[in-house]
Amino acid sequence: PILPARSMGCAVAMLFELGVVVGLYLPSIESATARAPISRRVVLGGACAPLIAPACAHAFFESPTERALQSIASSLPRVQSLVKEVSEVQRLRVKLPADPEDDAYVLRFSRAVLQPLNSAFSDATPGLGEDAVELAEAFRTHVSALDQACRDKIVGAEVEELQAVEQALGGMLALGTAKKIQVSPKEEINTYSGATNFLYNKWLFRAG
Repeated sequence: PILPARSMGCAVAMLFELGVVVGLYLPSIESATARAPISRRVVLGGACAPLIAPACAHAFFESPTERALQSIASSLPRVQSLVKEVSEVQRLRVKLPADPEDDAYVLRFSRAVLQPLNSAFSDATPGLGEDAVELAEAFRTHVSALDQACRDKIVGAEVEELQAVEQALGGMLALGTAKKIQVSPKEEINTYSGATNFLYNKWLFRAG
């Protein structure tokens, strides 16, 4: 009876040790199995990222010419709007004293909106040919003449130069359209925010 008791004790001890060993390994086994699905999800998520964010992928593959034309397209409506406003100022000056702030407004607009477009013209020109080179040169010439007209406070010249700038912008977009390049404006809410603090406020262009 003594031997069976010892054997039973040994068996119990072995079972206890086996339980301890299994208990030590179970957490690592569970954590490994828990990590496996997460890793698969991460891999699948990374593979599907281009499908989830096509806009980012599209922006990544835009050519320098396309990005430059989008900047030009974003500025064209603002130039067209300014042409109307300065034409109204020209009409008002026939019967009212000239306000120097009117000319200062146009000069600030030129520096904040038009002059930064020089880089856009430079980027767009290589992909559009010789006509684009001429338009880029015309744009720079008319922006320079516009600045001088603002300093001289000659509103009629300001209108003429703004109209010439408008034609140069439209001409570049027409060249891009002819080559089937995307020329729609950028959809960026901050495209024009840099000029907001520099331009004169709505009280400048008064209704006559």
